[in-house]
Amino acid sequence: PLGLLAIGGPLIDDGHDVSLLDADVSDMTPDAIVEAVVAKAPDALLLGHNGSTSAHPTIVDLMKRLRPLLPETWFIYGGVFPTYHWSECLDEIPELDIIVRGEGEETTRRLMCAIEDDTPLEEIAGLAFRRAGLPHATPPAPMIRNLDDYRVGWELIDHARYSYYGGKRGVVVQFSRGCPHLCSYCGQRGYWTRWRHRDPKAFAAELGRLYREHVVTMISFADENPTTSKKVWRELLKEIIAQNCKFTMIATLRASDIVRDADILHLYRKAGFERFLIGMEHSDPETLAMVRKGSVTKDDREAIKLLR
Repeated sequence: PLGLLAIGGPLIDDGHDVSLLDADVSDMTPDAIVEAVVAKAPDALLLGHNGSTSAHPTIVDLMKRLRPLLPETWFIYGGVFPTYHWSECLDEIPELDIIVRGEGEETTRRLMCAIEDDTPLEEIAGLAFRRAGLPHATPPAPMIRNLDDYRVGWELIDHARYSYYGGKRGVVVQFSRGCPHLCSYCGQRGYWTRWRHRDPKAFAAELGRLYREHVVTMISFADENPTTSKKVWRELLKEIIAQNCKFTMIATLRASDIVRDADILHLYRKAGFERFLIGMEHSDPETLAMVRKGSVTKDDREAIKLLR
């Protein structure tokens, strides 16, 4: 549950008592979730989900069940869906108190401090809440420029419970955020746009620590476009190789980037990349032009040939 772990790490570092309930990995029923949350009696309940639109009704159902049992708890909702649909969420879910819009690490830290100090929510960028009974949003929060300023709270999960591809102990990670391309179908264009990346050496060291301390061998990249910069990507591959870990890695990559990287594909393999998701939206040139991905069928063919 990378999104919630990314929020949890900075909150722990700020001194808050944080616990994570991952109802998905436990396949918990709504009744079991409610029982577990009420037993914690939290000051603030931060709700999020690994899906997006399709998972939203589950969040709504849980809030409706929990609100009568936790009348003094702050109900806070974050993620892609509520970022786009904050007004509708506040209109349709009376149990909901606050929405964190966009990147949540810094905004959530500021929000928790505001709740603790009784600071007006108007002073926190990146929120949505009700003002005079109507949905109201503060200005968007500034984009996080240095992703290394916020750590993932890996200690919130038991790694033994998370497996991937044949039982390998795995994690989902994010080296970079954003994408410079203009694909018409991509919801991330309105969520974060500028491409940013973590320090390759520090990121590789984190993967190495997960391998050595928790026997994590399967790494899935959640980046929209991790290979945006060949220079940075080459540096990351070399740093991962230097960790000398037996990883199996998977990433979503553009066919054109694979073709671009023909001369360093041996580094992909040596770092542990074995599975690739490559979006091939169509073979018709007019359709490809319409979706504005900037891809061509020739690159799709060449990428598969190179990977083989």
